[in-house]
Parts: sequence; C-alpha cells; structure tokens
Amino acid sequence: MVEEVGPGQIDWGKGLIHVVGYGAPPKGASGPKARLMARGAAKEDAYRNAAEVLNGLRVNNGTYLRNYVVQSDEIRLVVEGFIQGARIIKSNQYGGGMIELTIELPLGGEAGLTTLLNRPEITGRISSSPAMVADYAATEVTTAYTGVIIDARNLGVKPALYPQVFDHEGNLLYTFTMVDIARPGLTTIVAYIRSVDLVRSLPRLGTKPLFLTAERPAPADGREQTDLVLGAEAAQAFRRLNPRVIKNGAVAFVID
Repeated sequence: MVEEVGPGQIDWGKGLIHVVGYGAPPKGASGPKARLMARGAAKEDAYRNAAEVLNGLRVNNGTYLRNYVVQSDEIRLVVEGFIQGARIIKSNQYGGGMIELTIELPLGGEAGLTTLLNRPEITGRISSSPAMVADYAATEVTTAYTGVIIDARNLGVKPALYPQVFDHEGNLLYTFTMVDIARPGLTTIVAYIRSVDLVRSLPRLGTKPLFLTAERPAPADGREQTDLVLGAEAAQAFRRLNPRVIKNGAVAFVID
C-alpha cells in the first residue's frame, strides 16, 4: 500500500511518508564546508518536497490537507512543525559533491501527524457535524469480534488520513474522533490492504475480525472518494461491535 504523491511516497501499510531531497555545494566550495552546505541544501529541498506531499495528502472525502492549511493558521503551523521534525533515514553522496537525503515522517505515534492534529481547535474544523453521528446508545453490543474488515474492492476508494464510514441513511458510524489516536502502535485510522487473504492476519484486528462488504463509496462531488457507506444489515452489524474495536481503530479496508 505504497502510494506515489508528488515527489514522495506514502506507505499506508506502515503509516510513514518518505521524501527525497537533493543539494549541491556552491561553485568554488570544497572540503567539509562544501559537504555541509550541500547537506543543508538537500535538507531544505526535502522539506519543500515534504510540504508538497502533505498538500496532496487526502484527509477524507474530496478534501486534502492543503484545503485546511490555507484556511487555518493553527493547522499550517502544525504542518510546518511536523515537517521540521522529520527524521533523516538515509544519506548518499554523489560526484561533484551532490548530496541525496531521504527523510521520514510518521502518520501515527506520539510525533505523528494524526496525533499532532488531534487538538480541539483543529479537529473541530475537520470532523463531521455531531448531529450526523450514529446513535450507539440503544444498540445491543456483541463482544464476539475483535476487529472489522470492510471489503471496498471495485469501488475506486482511495486511502486517506481520516476515512469515515456511514450507514445508508447518512449517519456517521466511524471517524477519527472516535479513535484513541494516542494508543501505542496506532499508525493509521484504518489499515489498508489489497488482499482479503492477508487482511485477516493483521495484528490490529485481533483473532476474530468481522467481515463486511461496503455498499458504495460516499459521494465526493466528483473528487477522489475515501469514505464508505454500509447497507442496512452491515451497518447494524457494525453498530453491535464492542466499543473497544472502534476506540482501538481495529478497522481495515480492502481496496483495489
């Protein structure tokens, strides 16, 4: 589940973004100083490329991170700080003093983007209206299942930072505000995988996941679709899940 976005890659399976930057020393520079200057230029190039990748990061249906960055100074500052905290994982030097740096940015974890964005002044801008959240209070809960797999193949669904699941009446069944984002080991709100055979073995789903089939993607005004709609029977089964399944983000989408 590695997706090419602009000058970088988003590994949705591991919850990591990788970006490469290049830098060359100024003309006439030589020795250790030239190398430091080339490294600094490569780092700045990687940061610029990371900003481009993050701008193209899908948040949910029809929206990208850039949509929120231009609307909110809080989100812009979080994203800028997130980029500055990138970890350099690889460095190569080529002829002429050219330096190549690969930086890594996590989606999950304490320093991950989902955690950094998980502040009331930010989540209020991104989350759906509370009036649309499905009522779980009157639903009988079953503890038989440890996770849930939703088959979304052949629907053209794309991976996103905060994907959502709705019932057929438009009520919100699953969104990032329901998940314990700070939980150790959580990388993404949804695990994405292309194989039904492999998805059942994902550790986050536990030993007995529930298998459901999505009815259709949620409308996205002609843009890339990331959210799913469940039919009446599947939505009822989703509502009966143990609340800990939702809180732990023990949810996976099988996509093309």
